[in-house]
Amino acid sequence: MFDSRALTMPVPGLPPWPACRHRHHTTLAHLQFSRRHPTTNPRDHPGFADACYPDPVADLYQFMETPLKKGKKACTECRQQKLKAKCDVYVHPDQPCTRCRKVQANCVISDPFKREHKRKRISELERESEDLRRKLRASQPADPDPHPSPIAPLTAAAELGVHSGPRSDSISASSHAPLDSYSPRLLAPNGLTHTTPAPALEGDGTTKPRNLNGVQVQAEEIDDLFQLFFRHYAHFLPILDPQTRPNTYYAQSPFLFWTVIGVACRSYSRNPTLLTALARSVLEMAFLSALSASPPWHTIQALLLLLTWPFPKGDHPDVTFPLSGILLHISMQNGLHIPMSSHEFSRVKIPAPSEADLLRRSELWAHTVIMYQRVCVHKGQLPRAIMNHGQDPTHPQVIFDKIAPWMALKLRCQEVIAKCSEAVTENGMRSMSLDQERALDILLRTYEGQVDDLELRAVTDDERFDTGLCRMAIQSFHFFKNQTLVSSGCYPRILVTACSLIDYVQSLSERFGFLFMVPIHISFGLLLASTSLLRILKGSTASQGLETTRARASLFTAINLAKQISTDGADIAAKTVMILSSVWNSNRAFRRADGSDYTALRIRGRLVLSPILDAVWWWRDEFDPQSRAVRSVVEPSDGSVYSRSRSRPAADGGTGGGLEASQNIAGGAVAPSGAITDQSAFHLDEQFLADFEWALGDDALFSLEPMPSTWPSSYNLL
Repeated sequence: MFDSRALTMPVPGLPPWPACRHRHHTTLAHLQFSRRHPTTNPRDHPGFADACYPDPVADLYQFMETPLKKGKKACTECRQQKLKAKCDVYVHPDQPCTRCRKVQANCVISDPFKREHKRKRISELERESEDLRRKLRASQPADPDPHPSPIAPLTAAAELGVHSGPRSDSISASSHAPLDSYSPRLLAPNGLTHTTPAPALEGDGTTKPRNLNGVQVQAEEIDDLFQLFFRHYAHFLPILDPQTRPNTYYAQSPFLFWTVIGVACRSYSRNPTLLTALARSVLEMAFLSALSASPPWHTIQALLLLLTWPFPKGDHPDVTFPLSGILLHISMQNGLHIPMSSHEFSRVKIPAPSEADLLRRSELWAHTVIMYQRVCVHKGQLPRAIMNHGQDPTHPQVIFDKIAPWMALKLRCQEVIAKCSEAVTENGMRSMSLDQERALDILLRTYEGQVDDLELRAVTDDERFDTGLCRMAIQSFHFFKNQTLVSSGCYPRILVTACSLIDYVQSLSERFGFLFMVPIHISFGLLLASTSLLRILKGSTASQGLETTRARASLFTAINLAKQISTDGADIAAKTVMILSSVWNSNRAFRRADGSDYTALRIRGRLVLSPILDAVWWWRDEFDPQSRAVRSVVEPSDGSVYSRSRSRPAADGGTGGGLEASQNIAGGAVAPSGAITDQSAFHLDEQFLADFEWALGDDALFSLEPMPSTWPSSYNLL
């Protein structure tokens, strides 16, 4: 019978032999023994066979008797986050691990668990969401309601909400559309709200009347205005909860409450005086919001609403651009630009953001960046590519991965406009040589190629409008060219883009029956497209191989759509109608004194806004008797001296003392072909810029007189 102790018993005269299982196993001690006893073969020793060829049955018994070493088990949450080594669930298997208790996650131990890739899961959720949307559209009846659902798709967080019913049986007569399904994000991110519980409804929950600096708004009016807001406006910016009562909004943030009232009263026919009565007070609250004790989450929401639907300019200056800076800085002060590290910006200790917090913070930061860059474009300022200025190069991609695809597309479009504007500025805009114009054409084609890539991601008409407006903003830089403007072949592309933008706004009018609720960026897109068409159609090159029939029809459609957008005689839409109508019927606009085309821009420092302000300049030269039309005219006396002449407004509202046929309006000598031969002749000094303060400032659009009760007769263009 085999004795298992033979495995460890020494063989006489031989060093201890290991319990080897292979014939070739030889230790260094056995090799040394062989050298000392060359005539002795270790295999001839007694016990060699027992030591080298043990019984396998004994090995099995020994293996079964040896206790197994238990490995540490980790929960599925820690394994998903690659934190298996830090998981301590094995210490107390009946209790959650430390990390799961901290983040309030479900601590489960599962042996067949397989780690899931986040990006793959997000892609699957996006595809599943899109499939559900398609099935929902396919299940709708063939004869849809004349006022369909909101134009903006909901975010991933918003789709978890519930629908809201109407608040009041009474509603303004101007609100015909039903309250469509709308589910915004219901929770604010952790750290952006106070730790105190949400304010309770006052009394029995009945809406209370409110007063702002002597302006009294009755309870019934407040209910109607809130219902009007969520019915027609909130779909364009889904950041508020329609189920929250007006009393709760007021308790959370009076600034947010009055902003909702101010936005909705644009189309409230029961009390049309509220819009002008509340404007200054709400704007004062906006500038004092940085000192407010209200949670920053509500302040950011209110600023977003106020910038999306700004008040018409009345007795106050335009403050849209400074308010956009306040919005950006409040967001950054609370760490929204770094969502994954935003808890480090809190004055009190708060836990690290959860996945839901990251989503909400990322979406709010995306809304902030989109709004800030839009305002910069609308005001002719350089929009900074903020997404690339983070502390970590991976932060922008994290945000793009978190937010909904439609929001990411809007953000990417604004980033393309910002980068294109910066590149155009570096190339030079004030006085461009032929090489600079060719370089500009290459730049614009490059960025248009990026828009082509973005258009492949556009699924809905709303997303295609965003990409179309991005393309229109890039193409507007073609008007800065003078020598190669026509030869570069950009006119046909500009016509197609402008007509498509106007067609989209017309489709909104057909879907909803009104346009008073459109955001400012849609109004700006309509204005940019219409002024581009006007500039091309007024030139003699319009009849040289261009399809002008559709362009003319689109221009006239834009004028009618601007009438529907206008809610006040002092807003941009009303002035757009006046300017487009008057300039179209003018025989002097975009012309030199000799009647030839004048294609160069006179306003060249306002980026995308320059073509619009240039059209306003032409209108004021001819139709505004109060304008100070000042032109710098070059009269070379000795080849180096320049003299300026200042023309006075004529009695008929024009600019008397016309220029000689041999001189350009901008100051350059005109060759027989009509081209400007001296690009440096456009003399700019401090006095010139001071004289043109009206054109280089926002007053070029906002200082016009209010629209009369009847539209001017010149709008009859056909």
